[in-house]
Amino acid sequence: MSLNNRILALIALVFLCALSTPSSVWSQEPPPATTPETTTATGLTADDLLLSKPETPEQLMQAVVQLTDLGHAASAKAYLDQLLKGNPDDELILKLRDKYGPAAFLRLANNKKLQPESITLLKKMESAFRAYATDPSRINSLIDALSGTPTERDIAIIQLKSAGEIVAPPILKQLSQSQDPARNDELTFALTQLGDPVVPPLIAALRAPQEKIRKIAADVLGDLARPADALYLWNPAFSQSQPQNVQVAARMALAKILGKNPRKTYELNRHEAQLVLKNAALNLYQKHETKSETQPIWVWDNAAQTVVKKELPAQEVNLIEGLRLAKEALEMSPDKQDVQTLYLAMALALEAYQVGWNQPLPEGPGTTFNLALLSGPSAVSRVLALAMKQGHTPSALAALKALGQIGSRTLLHEQLDKHSSLIAALNYPDRRVQFAAAAAILQLDPAKPFPGANRVISILTRALRGEGTQAAIVVDSSIPRGQTMAGVFHELGYETTPVQTGMAGFKAATDRMDVEFIALEYNIARWGLSQTIANLRADSRTANIPIVIYGPLRLQNKIEYSTRYYPLVKYVVESENTDDIGSQLKPFLDGLKTPELTGELRSEYRAAALYWLSHIASSQRTNIYDLKQAEQPLLDLVSDRSLASNSLITLGGIPTRTAQEDLVQVITTPTYEADVREIAALQLAFHIQKFGLMIDTIQISAVQKAYQAAKDPKLNTALASVMGTLMPDSKVVGERLQKFQPAGALP
Repeated sequence: MSLNNRILALIALVFLCALSTPSSVWSQEPPPATTPETTTATGLTADDLLLSKPETPEQLMQAVVQLTDLGHAASAKAYLDQLLKGNPDDELILKLRDKYGPAAFLRLANNKKLQPESITLLKKMESAFRAYATDPSRINSLIDALSGTPTERDIAIIQLKSAGEIVAPPILKQLSQSQDPARNDELTFALTQLGDPVVPPLIAALRAPQEKIRKIAADVLGDLARPADALYLWNPAFSQSQPQNVQVAARMALAKILGKNPRKTYELNRHEAQLVLKNAALNLYQKHETKSETQPIWVWDNAAQTVVKKELPAQEVNLIEGLRLAKEALEMSPDKQDVQTLYLAMALALEAYQVGWNQPLPEGPGTTFNLALLSGPSAVSRVLALAMKQGHTPSALAALKALGQIGSRTLLHEQLDKHSSLIAALNYPDRRVQFAAAAAILQLDPAKPFPGANRVISILTRALRGEGTQAAIVVDSSIPRGQTMAGVFHELGYETTPVQTGMAGFKAATDRMDVEFIALEYNIARWGLSQTIANLRADSRTANIPIVIYGPLRLQNKIEYSTRYYPLVKYVVESENTDDIGSQLKPFLDGLKTPELTGELRSEYRAAALYWLSHIASSQRTNIYDLKQAEQPLLDLVSDRSLASNSLITLGGIPTRTAQEDLVQVITTPTYEADVREIAALQLAFHIQKFGLMIDTIQISAVQKAYQAAKDPKLNTALASVMGTLMPDSKVVGERLQKFQPAGALP
């Protein structure tokens, strides 16, 4: 074919696709300038290919499509820009979509020479179609068309299917209101044709109050649902609260979904249902979502008479779903303790999440906290054990508060899961939980020594000081490697103690009261890794201290598998780089903790700790609790007028020479208020009476001078009681009697 003929053929091809000259002008934008790239091998420009200048939006869109298809995307971009500057409305965009199809918009968006304008056009098309497809009046008209001719019904179903999940609520609402069996059959059939998108709304419909809706939802799910969705049919299939027709429909649906013979639904049983529901609820209880993203959840709305979709934080969705599944499992076996424990733990966790970390749980009739109180100490103690095992801090805090009110001293010696859950909570890796455990134990007022008594005082003492230090223990048979890892952990902010054997690590962990985690090299000796972990988890003092195992990457899967049944264990790949270790360790430890204590909350903890320490000192419980470690923080708090009284009362109960010296220091310091010095003097007198005189002659002389200088009557009297406890001899007594002058004149 000659060159001229080829040119004529090309022009003819373009001419057949071109629009006629417009009768009205849509845009006053000047025609786009032709670039050098728009010329073809034959010398024709884009304008030559189009034959006429496009002006209406329809012509502009046609020009963009044609030029792009002919390889002139650079020229097409100018027309695309002109189209977008005209700000086409949804009606026009939908008209273009109907003419060219969504594939054309997608093809333009993928052409880099047309970006970003082509992407903007695609988004406008998607937005316009979404608004059109989800228009309630349109959807209702399509639902009405389900009662039309077979052709009208088929077209309506196709269009409803293209709209997705949003068509389920209006269909279910019509089913709720309809009393016409034929109409109900039409709506039910339509649901079976809508595919996967309507499965989540139908699962929510299984909890509808109407028996009819629950049965229809079960029937349709039998046709649409996947094996993972079978979870939600177990309760309707076997709960005694469900009517017989719902149970039959749900069992048939389960058989279909699980690939069983629908005629042999007897192979499904209540025990299996309860086990599946319990495990699913437990899995959601274990699942911690730290991200702030929301997650959709479908629920039945009684007022709307249908399902509605909500967006909630992912963690809240997990707790809501977990609570529902736990309750459904409880319906199967109301007397099973493990299911009772899981349900109560879920309920406490959800309520704690909804009110917030720093807010007390609601109390009163109908609240979850009152439910916990009514459930008794054994049930709540099991909740505490489960919460700590799964690392669920909020429900642990709630359980501890309840135990403080309803518990008894026997909780300190119970053998639940090999040790007392209340004592184990003293070493849980969250300071809120530790403090709550200490307060709960003190509320029980133990009458005899118990394991962990010193830990209680350590926690209270730390509360007096603030956050305190963070300690870690490193167990490694290689001294150089152990010191290297200790240095890495030290750089991460932990005061680290390296030891060489598993036995030494266990002893160090039980001796210290501030261990944040224990790091074990994978090949430790005396005890080996497995024995060390087992012993740490068996002892109440270390049962909830996180364990970090470090070693090479090649052993990670093997060790994680062998330790999978132990809670709070993490494997990290060994490295001398602090950032590498920190990136593996920090998410693990942070996931076990509540947010950092605020200044206001630290002040509350300090005041509460001081109250309990003074209670111990004044209630003759120093035979159970050793207050010596609290001595220096107590003296530091005397300068705070609001805390001085309890600080001095506690110092008066510590049987040490330094405690007496501290009281003398307060008495003889004139910058303290007279009433503060008075309390110190009374406590010194009490201390000398109870524990004997421990101060030296210089300090006695200082007290005597303070007595002589005291002008405040109450302070002077308090100091006089101190002077009296010094056991003056007959000579001193005689001198004091002779110097005495009665306040009133003698007759």
